[in-house]
Amino acid sequence: MDKITAIKAVARNLRDLILDATPSTATPSYMGFPALVHPVTNQLQGRNAYIYSGAGAGQERTITSFTPGSNSIVFSEFLTSAPSVNSTTLIFQHFQKNEYDNAIDRMIGLSELKYLEDKVATMELVGTQYEYSVPSGFQFISSLRIVPSGGSDYETDDEANRWWELPPRFWHIEANPLGSYIIAIDSRKISMDTLNEQMVRVMGQAPASAIGTDNAAIPEKLEEYLIQGASMILSSQRINENREWQAKFYMFRDMTRDLEEYIFSHRRGKKVG
Repeated sequence: MDKITAIKAVARNLRDLILDATPSTATPSYMGFPALVHPVTNQLQGRNAYIYSGAGAGQERTITSFTPGSNSIVFSEFLTSAPSVNSTTLIFQHFQKNEYDNAIDRMIGLSELKYLEDKVATMELVGTQYEYSVPSGFQFISSLRIVPSGGSDYETDDEANRWWELPPRFWHIEANPLGSYIIAIDSRKISMDTLNEQMVRVMGQAPASAIGTDNAAIPEKLEEYLIQGASMILSSQRINENREWQAKFYMFRDMTRDLEEYIFSHRRGKKVG
């Protein structure tokens, strides 16, 4: 699932999605949609239309009026990049695209506190070097495993066969003056000369690698958590309007809480930072 798919799922949860379709006609000032069957001219006035793929993608405009005879929406401000009949468009009843982005991004931030993905990187050891930059993305490092050179046969690689994994007491993680972090190997416990040019597999955990753009993949395990949580956040913004929004908020809040246990990751290893 990508971000725009998540937005559509949240909008359907909230019964906020009026349209998800391509137009039959399109200009910078109006778009015609056969699927829009609304008999009243001002019925869509003030609603927001967002183009998420095709010509003009990424633009959002407020609808000024609707023409029932041609099923056309007119914008209050011309589109800077002209749409076409391949411009897939969303029309929302209550919320704007940036409000959906904000709700989902907030849930992404919460998920990073609770959910970690397994991560692996490799680095080469140097006989005279005892400090190595932590590979990017790691939040915890659980082990440093020696990888046999030239293949997977540990028996033929003396150092890999003898060490296999550096004991945790042989290394630690510390900050350097530049603000990044290093893996520091204790020279009192091991001589790096014996491991010169050996490859090490760094194993640990990293925050979910989601979701900064519409095309970035959302990890499958987080999909329902983000959808229900974003629905809760948006419902809370209208909770004082009527009982329907109150009921939605409490329902999505309870569903989000139930899913937190499912996505929670136990932290393993030494923390980076």
